Amino acid sequence: MTLRENVKQMIEDCTSNLSVKIKHYTRFNQPVRIIDDTFSEMIGAMMNNTFCGGSGGGGWDQCDGGEQKDVSHVQSKFCGKCGKKVVFHATECPHCQSTKFKASKNQKTFNKTNPRDGRAGINAKSHFKHFKGLKEYRLTLTEPMTDNPSCNQYRIRYWVISKDSKHLNAYAKAQLESNKSNHINFQPLKVDFYLSNPILKFDGVLTVNEGSTSMNFNYFNPENQVSEEIPAEFIDVDSQTVIESKNFNKERGEWVRN
Repeated sequence: MTLRENVKQMIEDCTSNLSVKIKHYTRFNQPVRIIDDTFSEMIGAMMNNTFCGGSGGGGWDQCDGGEQKDVSHVQSKFCGKCGKKVVFHATECPHCQSTKFKASKNQKTFNKTNPRDGRAGINAKSHFKHFKGLKEYRLTLTEPMTDNPSCNQYRIRYWVISKDSKHLNAYAKAQLESNKSNHINFQPLKVDFYLSNPILKFDGVLTVNEGSTSMNFNYFNPENQVSEEIPAEFIDVDSQTVIESKNFNKERGEWVRN
């Protein structure tokens, strides 16, 4: 079997119970990860002919020094009536049975129900401390094809980002030298992502059927070395300006119980 066929089979095998999982998780208002962190590490390992680190998160994610990041845009929403968090696949709020949802609590309308703001965490201190042993960052992003609770198709992309990325290193340095945490909130498809020169390795759609899934690639090229084209909205933005515009002294939002 080719690498493409092996990746396809592994994804289908490991997601075959998603229809049942979505059903039961939604019943109890528990978010479902279509591709979770540990499975993302397995995908990265197969794509690079290596093994996972054996710890499910501690140490290197892959034995070749790869550091895997997984981001999901299959995200929870807010009930438009009671304001509580409700999972993506729910058709009504489990607390008040409302069918009106919004992406953020302060949103005035109901036209947007998915924030699509998932992000990966990169530790700036660890980035430099373990720089020599680090091979590259590997990133998977899962997006629903529609923001409808009945959605059963999910776009899955896999990129690599060089540890020598000028923008990523400048961002990490600025974060490290700030008086706040060393945590970088790295958002796929946003300006920092594109300025870091991500290289797409595969792009496909996972379809969730009753009792099975099917993965179909629109693009699969592990040998690709060409960075993603920067979208028009970011084309005139330079790295230094983006970093200087960041408020490294800003406190993160407070988490509030429902």
